Formats: sequence, C-alpha cells, structure tokens
Amino acid sequence: MEKIAILGATGQIGSRILMELIERSYVITAISRNAFDLPGSTLIIGCEGDIMNEKVISGHVMALENEVLISAISPDPNDLESFLTATENLIKVAEKAAVKKLITVGGAGSLLLPDGRMLMEKEGFPDFVKPISDIHKRALDIYKSLEGKKFDWINVSPAETIEADEKTGKYRIGADDHLLFDEQGRSFISMEDFASAVVDLIEDENYKNQRITVSY
Repeated sequence: MEKIAILGATGQIGSRILMELIERSYVITAISRNAFDLPGSTLIIGCEGDIMNEKVISGHVMALENEVLISAISPDPNDLESFLTATENLIKVAEKAAVKKLITVGGAGSLLLPDGRMLMEKEGFPDFVKPISDIHKRALDIYKSLEGKKFDWINVSPAETIEADEKTGKYRIGADDHLLFDEQGRSFISMEDFASAVVDLIEDENYKNQRITVSY
C-alpha cells in the first residue's frame, strides 16, 4: 500500500481528502499547522508544519518515505503572493522527497467558458474572488512551465460551484481547461465527490503533468 503525504489536511477540502484516504486504508502523513486538529486514526502520522518552511515539510515527507504528495492548501487572502512561494516549495519538496506524483488542488476561475473567456471574466463573477482565482492561475502557470522533473504533477480544479453534500461516487473529469456542464447547464460538484476524485488520481495513470477539472 502506498504511503501518502497530505498538506492542508484540516481544511474544508483537505479534511475530506484525508477521510477518503483513511477509508481506503492508505498510510498517511498528515501535515498541518494545527496538527492537534487532525482526527485520531492508526493510519495517520500527524506532523506539524507550514509549507513556507520547505525544509521541515521535506523532512516529514522524506522521513516517512511517502510516494505521493497531495496539497489542499489555499491562498492566504491577506498575502496572496505567498501562494506562489508555497507552489515553488511544493515542487522542491516533491523533488527532494523523490515522490512519484504531486497532486494539488487548484481553482476554477481560470477554466474556460464555451465562448473562450475564463470563468473569472464572466459577468457577475464575485470581485472578491478574482484575486484568488488569479493567484491560482499563476500557480498553475508555474506547474505548466516545469520540465525534466522526475515526478508527475496534476492540478485539480473543482467545478464552478463546490459545496458540502453527499458522496455519490460519480463524477466526470475534463482535461482541456474547459468547465464541465451537466445537461441543465450547471457546473457543480460536492466536496465529498471532489475528494474522492483526488484520491482516485493516486492510482490513475491517465493524467500526467496537466490541469484537470472535476464536475458532475
């Protein structure tokens, strides 16, 4: 069974990814700035750490010989530029720890609408979300510029709407940078099914070095 390290394991998305990992009996290195908030499980090795301190994170991931690194960290709205540093640090950790795959949670704002515009350029897109969407896009650009790395990366964007709901076990993946819509023209996914899709990517070899999106 593969060993999985996860950053941001106590957040809204990260906590659901963590529970999905536990459900599937992975051995998990859960890294959080608030390690005491991690759930109790014999499958979890809880570690305290902040991605801004890359050496500490690298040490945790290397020491426990993790094969996959998942990041569910979010941009700090009070210091958006730090998310780019965090992105660079994730890449350094993945290299130093010799993981085979880096899976990161991205944003939906830079996904394309049918008319070619980005979602964040759509009329009515909340102004306060635009800077967060833009920093996610800039982080994605960093991943897209990577060459010659020994690990594969996957950046996973949610649908336009992502909310807490039940897990259905069903979802679709889009791999062409476009939003996915259902037959009613809606683009949405539950946090639970999104988390399931992220964990499915651990074993899925169909997607490498690209951004994908998950929706119903």
